[in-house]
Amino acid sequence: MKRIILAAAILLGTFGLASAQNTASAGVSINGEVIKGITLTVSTATLNLGTMVAGTTPAAVSASTSPIMFTLTGNGSSSISVTYLPVSLIGSNGGSLTFASTVIGDSSSASQASAPSISSGASITLGGANYSVANFYFWLGGSVGSVPANQPPGSYNGTFTLSVAYN
Repeated sequence: MKRIILAAAILLGTFGLASAQNTASAGVSINGEVIKGITLTVSTATLNLGTMVAGTTPAAVSASTSPIMFTLTGNGSSSISVTYLPVSLIGSNGGSLTFASTVIGDSSSASQASAPSISSGASITLGGANYSVANFYFWLGGSVGSVPANQPPGSYNGTFTLSVAYN
């Protein structure tokens, strides 16, 4: 009987050790970062190309003097991608014209006249320290090029969209 009790005790002790040896734990650090979301506002909602005469090449709207200014606000020191497309202007009496956009930009709103060109697909870097609020300013210009002599008269409208995103 003593042997059976001793064998049972050894057997229970072995299961207890095996169970303890099959558990383990480890820890990891969890990190995150919160940055300011991007906002993009526009100063004026309409770029007026004026009256265009069929068969002529109207003057381009210069981005360096354009009334259209976009203000980007985001996290300082961040890389931002900038995209936009040509705009199809649809006529009220049929026909269409393509507005070829010109975009310039700078970190100072006072630098419109000397701001460099920003091509679609380009990346810019916001100024300021990381986690600070930083602004960047874009101005819109462009032209429709030559208006064909047989262009249907009427009002032409389209929408320009400037898109920005953190890289």
